[in-house]
Amino acid sequence: MVDKLIDYAREHINKIRSMNRADWDRELQEIAYQVKKQLFSQIPGVSAIVGILVGSWVSGTFTNSPVKGFLSSVGVMKGGTHVVGKTTYRFLSVVLPLLAIALTTYLVQKGMKAYREKQLERNKLYVALMKEEMQAELQSKMTILETAKAAGLISESEYQTKLANLYQSYVRSDLAKIEEILVKKIEG
Repeated sequence: MVDKLIDYAREHINKIRSMNRADWDRELQEIAYQVKKQLFSQIPGVSAIVGILVGSWVSGTFTNSPVKGFLSSVGVMKGGTHVVGKTTYRFLSVVLPLLAIALTTYLVQKGMKAYREKQLERNKLYVALMKEEMQAELQSKMTILETAKAAGLISESEYQTKLANLYQSYVRSDLAKIEEILVKKIEG
């Protein structure tokens, strides 16, 4: 398990090292999109809340205001040992949680994207085995989805999510039918 995670991390680090300027721009746009979405477009998600907690912990653990730093240094109070100015402390108290939110959100979205891509590939193989009518129906819905993307109504990330959900709905309904047939055979 640990080796698998290390290989996965190594693979992504190598991918990051080999990125060109255009790839970096796309990644930075994706980070900005996710941050904007988390901070301004919806109720904060789990990743945003975790980011706030991590950022607050970091700023509270490793930095301190001059007064708290003095009290900590004489042993009256527990807290951060690195004393910073009042302005810097306030800045870090705000910026570190926001950076943690951005990083956490970005990592969660990247993980979900990788998972969604694997599921989508598996579901595409399964859909290829379905009846032609079902495939035609799926294709017509995919055409509508692609038209919405081309018109700028949905982002690339939203398109990928909706596409994965579309395939999943067809696979799930077909799997439910197979399950029903199996249950009838067992009962019957």
